[in-house]
Amino acid sequence: MAFLFNHPLTRPRTGLCQLLASTVIRLLPLAVAWVAVPGVALAQSVVASSSFAVKDVRPEGYSWFWDNADERLFKGANLENRSFRWLQAPATPQHLGYSAGARYEAASFFGGALHKVVVSYLDPATQQGRVASDNFLGSKPYSFLAAEVSIDGKPPFTVLVQYNAVGEGYGDSQFRIDVTAAADPALAQAYVNHLGRTLRGLKPDLMNALNERYFNGVLKTRGYYSYGKVDKNLNVTLTIVQEIRGITPEMLSWWWDHIGNTERYRLWQPMDHVHFEWTVPPNSPDMLYDVGAVQKVKEYVGKSAWTLTIAGADPHAAPLPPVAITDPGFFYARTNLSLLQSVLPSNSLVHQWKPNPSGDGVVLTSTFVNTALALVLNTNFFNDLGSHALREFQMLPYFLPRLYRREQLGE
Repeated sequence: MAFLFNHPLTRPRTGLCQLLASTVIRLLPLAVAWVAVPGVALAQSVVASSSFAVKDVRPEGYSWFWDNADERLFKGANLENRSFRWLQAPATPQHLGYSAGARYEAASFFGGALHKVVVSYLDPATQQGRVASDNFLGSKPYSFLAAEVSIDGKPPFTVLVQYNAVGEGYGDSQFRIDVTAAADPALAQAYVNHLGRTLRGLKPDLMNALNERYFNGVLKTRGYYSYGKVDKNLNVTLTIVQEIRGITPEMLSWWWDHIGNTERYRLWQPMDHVHFEWTVPPNSPDMLYDVGAVQKVKEYVGKSAWTLTIAGADPHAAPLPPVAITDPGFFYARTNLSLLQSVLPSNSLVHQWKPNPSGDGVVLTSTFVNTALALVLNTNFFNDLGSHALREFQMLPYFLPRLYRREQLGE
């Protein structure tokens, strides 16, 4: 500031200029204090950065990776990585999103030398103003990782990794990595380049690990299903019961009219869901599904891809639901294979839900009635369908709260 007001081209010549200078100097501490408010990201310059896309890896894979990284995944992604261990294990692993306070140590070769790297996950609130604001409407951030990184015991710098779904069918991940507060920008850039190689190198294994260790290993254990024998109408009834913590009954009531498009449909189940469109959209999207609205979806049930037509049905008109609807929230639909809609018998599904006993979620009971002819196409169809329902509905707490709070409540 002294340089500014004593430079020959800007030297004050009047009392007004002197007054202006003294006023700016007095206000400067207030401005500094304002940007230092806790929870607000400081306006620091980026000294190292990188942008790139990773094909065929969804953002959910990386959101799972931050808290569930291990030496096998870490070293397998990049031969420059020599070792990995948690110094402070994540507080809530086996979720999507990172745990503030987690810390790991790695040995990695980059910038021409082997380095000891300590990565400490930051409180997500420190990045407000730098990332999408709806990251803070759910239990964990969904599109970024913020960390302090110390190399060889030197003062740490801040790394912000942001990512989102792109590409055809939203099957790829677009990254932007920025470094601030680095005393050695060249070393920080070498680390950023190394981190990019690791994230790209996860491609062969990450989605398989997400599928087996999270969707199958965790989500499928949060409920159960059973199915009966072929009845006189050549139908089989499948029942799935699950507790879903982290959503409200209102959120689930809102969801059916607001699935909207493929991008959101893949949030619901990034491995199993492929495509979504309304062939008959809801008349007035609200808190109750529209009778007569028709979805056309493509999704995997087991290893088989199915294109289905799902039409919202009236529970008081024929054909009536296959089970009594006793819970306050429900969705009733007729479901058919799109290509065989006039050939195979019509199938039905009923989802009904109520608050769980602890008040932090819902209990969802789903009833599918499908023709036994489905077994001709897939002998394991009903086991696969039961697993599919667990894998998709247990994903709701990851994304539904932020969509509902932003779009319905206006938060």
